[in-house]
Amino acid sequence: MRLLAQNELFSRQYFLNNYLVNPAVGGIHDYMDARLSYSRQWTAIENSPSSVLLTFNTNLSKEKDQVLRYSYADRKYRIGKGHLDYNYRRIKHGVGLKATYDKVNVFNYTDVLLSYACHVPLNPYFTLSVGIGGGMSLSTLDVTGNYIGNSDDPLLNAGKRNEITPVLEAGIWLYTTGPYIGMSLSKYMEDPYDEDGKTRYNNIYATAGWQLVFRNMTFTPSLMYCYNGYSGEGLDIHAVLWFYDVVWAGASLRKLENPSAHVGLLLGNRVEINYTYDINKSEWGGSHEIGIAYRIWKRADDCKNKWYFR
Repeated sequence: MRLLAQNELFSRQYFLNNYLVNPAVGGIHDYMDARLSYSRQWTAIENSPSSVLLTFNTNLSKEKDQVLRYSYADRKYRIGKGHLDYNYRRIKHGVGLKATYDKVNVFNYTDVLLSYACHVPLNPYFTLSVGIGGGMSLSTLDVTGNYIGNSDDPLLNAGKRNEITPVLEAGIWLYTTGPYIGMSLSKYMEDPYDEDGKTRYNNIYATAGWQLVFRNMTFTPSLMYCYNGYSGEGLDIHAVLWFYDVVWAGASLRKLENPSAHVGLLLGNRVEINYTYDINKSEWGGSHEIGIAYRIWKRADDCKNKWYFR
């Protein structure tokens, strides 16, 4: 929760969309990925935090782009021109958009970031992606007509205040069809509500997981270490089980103490509906998040080369 500070909005469903925490994931899929989610925290409390997240990322590569052709002579990949009959993998380029809106009583935060990622195959199995992103964050403080608690706080006597802050992010992502690992950093360049001048708004994420396929089921355990400039550090653990690539269920333990339950449904390999319930130990009430995703397969259908997205 953000009160008198600005920091990054966090989704309980980020393990379904790692692009939220790492720009290097942009363009990793063989489809255009569009996602929208809404969350409400601590429902037993009036004016509790609520948020909306929107992400979109896609692959930009075309057949005319650079490729890595495998040389059987020295067992290495070499940059050059390719042909569909040869065994080669493409260097992929991905772009993405991330927009978030977070409301915490009298504070509103709107972030909009654009990103670019380059996916370079290291060998026939592993790919390394490097991504960067940047944008702006609009912070709004409006105490008119709202409950503000301690009215003696000089910050809350400002009435209405708008501030724009630059945001930068960068990340790396090493992946294959099974294991993956990545790290990212996001930084708010200044804090409009922090009068002491301290730089406490850096966020670091380190993620790892493994996708295990068993006949009609896919099991994906994962974990993430997070260092937040305001709330400190913590370790999250997740586990997701897909059935026939249609229905899934999962569980999470945030900072090894806050449990969450997740369920989801994939319709026609295009529309994905997800729900999360966060179980709090206090009397603040549970937290809910519902998300919907749409997979646009046109780019994959138009591509003639099967190596294109691997």
